[in-house]
Amino acid sequence: MPRASTRRPPGRPPAGKNGQAVTASYVQTTLRLDPETKDLLDALTRLLGKPQRQVTGEALVFYAERLASSDRELLRGLLSRKK
Repeated sequence: MPRASTRRPPGRPPAGKNGQAVTASYVQTTLRLDPETKDLLDALTRLLGKPQRQVTGEALVFYAERLASSDRELLRGLLSRKK
């Protein structure tokens, strides 16, 4: 009796959270990075096994959480204006 294949199908896996293709709802942006920063981003995505959008998103949250309390308060105010 043949075994069920455990190999992934060819091609790129579905994008989005938990492999669900929800990326159409994501906002698209373009960044210009110096080569060293791009190399760092590429290395982090390979090391962590996460997409660039997730690595950059987590880095922004990490950065924002470490701002001075007065800057965090200003940031909250700026974010609340967008809603």
